Amino acid sequence: MGLVREGEGVAARVLDSLGVELSQLRRAIEFMIGRGDATTSPSEITLAPPMKKAVELAIDEARKLGHSHVGTEHLLLGIVRSSESTAAKLLGSAGVDIEKVRHQVIATLGQPHREVGASAPAPTSPQSTRNFAGPFDRFHERAKRVLALAQDEAIRFNHNYIGTEHLLLGLLREQEGVAARALQTLGAELEKARQAVSFIIGRGDAATAPSEITLSPRTKKVIELAIDEARKLGHGRVNTEHLLLGLAREGEGIASGILESLGITMAKVRHAVIETLGATPPASSTPQAGREYGNVSSSARQVLLLAQEEAVAMRHNHLGTEHLLLGLLRLEPASNSVLTDLGATLERARADVLKAVPAGTSEPTVLTWTPRLQSLTTYAKGFADGAGMRYSAETLLLGLVSDPAGVGAQILDTMGVTAQKVREAVDKLTPPG
Repeated sequence: MGLVREGEGVAARVLDSLGVELSQLRRAIEFMIGRGDATTSPSEITLAPPMKKAVELAIDEARKLGHSHVGTEHLLLGIVRSSESTAAKLLGSAGVDIEKVRHQVIATLGQPHREVGASAPAPTSPQSTRNFAGPFDRFHERAKRVLALAQDEAIRFNHNYIGTEHLLLGLLREQEGVAARALQTLGAELEKARQAVSFIIGRGDAATAPSEITLSPRTKKVIELAIDEARKLGHGRVNTEHLLLGLAREGEGIASGILESLGITMAKVRHAVIETLGATPPASSTPQAGREYGNVSSSARQVLLLAQEEAVAMRHNHLGTEHLLLGLLRLEPASNSVLTDLGATLERARADVLKAVPAGTSEPTVLTWTPRLQSLTTYAKGFADGAGMRYSAETLLLGLVSDPAGVGAQILDTMGVTAQKVREAVDKLTPPG
């Protein structure tokens, strides 16, 4: 922070060119370390051992560069050489490539002095997306932006905490992520949500500084659930959809009450997120099932995503017909009631899947489609085209029962759900050509 505040030296110019800002660092430190319990007099402040090490490394950097003095650039190089230091971690959490710092220092040393601050070029990425670090370093930039917007909403209401209600407002304000689009399809509006917050809680008595705003216990729980949702879906980073799914799972915060007052149940929220994810699968999500969902109906996309979620929850590193069956059973109503009407249940199917394919010992990093599932989906697509039907949950179900050797079909058979019964039930749902 001292290097950034100095404002004119090589280090300040380097950090400015990399988009590092003082307010951003202060907020990150608040989240990573917090504040001390009491003020400390200057005479009691000493150099921490990592700081002493950074100074030693700064002297060494000056010597290596043939400089007779230690400048701000050498201090910065000393900091980044100590990769485990808090400062280096702060830069990393702010999206700064530590290796790039060294290259930028060398480049800046060879350039004429330029202005920093208001007259400098804008940072390469918006400050609002980098306000949260430490525990949030697994968060996608959109999710970090939501947290920053939630904090902004708390400030707007003079609240000294970020509650689930502020998180909901942040999700609505972000506008472009999966969560915002899912909420839009459900009819949620920012101004109506704000009015509900004002009615339920009201405004605080006095303005609160950003440094004094903390996460409420419920919001911390939502964030934990969001991380778990990302894991279950096999996504490597926490995004806006996972925050919304976390809100829905927590189910007791003010945000849930606001949504319910707007006629939006938590079940509707989850289905809207899954459907929106199916329409636009996240490009950075891992593990990946290895197939695009763009050429299938919304019900089929939901089934495939729910199947992937089941596979990840069971710690399987493959996506097979057994997971497809679970996805079909989780769709509400289950494959247009075909499976439930025939007596199949999700609980029994899950138990039978785990008997046939025991749970793995570690979380999968990549999901691979089994050859049998690949053949099944190809059959379902061909059948839909040939019969003039949509490639939907029903055609996936027909594909499932068309392969009696698959685990999914065998589990259905043990429940008395035969291929013939499924075909007859689907025929009744399909209008004549």
